[in-house]
Amino acid sequence: MEKLSGLVLDVYDDQRADILRELFPHDLDLPDLIKTAHAITADEYRSLPDDAFALVLVDGDVELKKFATIDAGNTCLSIEYFLKTAHRLPVEAQKVAAINLMAACGWYDIDPPAELQKLAFGINAAMGAMMVPGTVKQVKNNMAASRGTGGQVMTPDEIKVRAGQLGGM
Repeated sequence: MEKLSGLVLDVYDDQRADILRELFPHDLDLPDLIKTAHAITADEYRSLPDDAFALVLVDGDVELKKFATIDAGNTCLSIEYFLKTAHRLPVEAQKVAAINLMAACGWYDIDPPAELQKLAFGINAAMGAMMVPGTVKQVKNNMAASRGTGGQVMTPDEIKVRAGQLGGM
């Protein structure tokens, strides 16, 4: 974990806003959705559950929560930072964070960038999903139907039943 000490990965590490300014050089460049992001206080950071972040790194009693997904604004900002800093993480951590950021996109109806999809599912899977008509819509429907299930894995039939209960997405 000492290797990560002082490493800037997400907006909450970026004390001087260097990466933020690199991503959005002018105030007008900052997307409106990101402007709605709730700024997490130190107390909130400590009290938020691990699943409010796309990545939690644990080494003994040290826990680092990265890439907040507590609202749509934080999720968008986390995606931007992740795409900029993912190369600094071990490959397995990159994949975990990318998959969790993809899930958060579903919670907030955010279209995930192709680069995030590639990191989450690999280039071949992302390309295949983009080529199958209706795949993105079906993934969104599946994610919406599985909300509130406590993260349990659902079969396609269970998803269809749940989608029907939610108004026939």
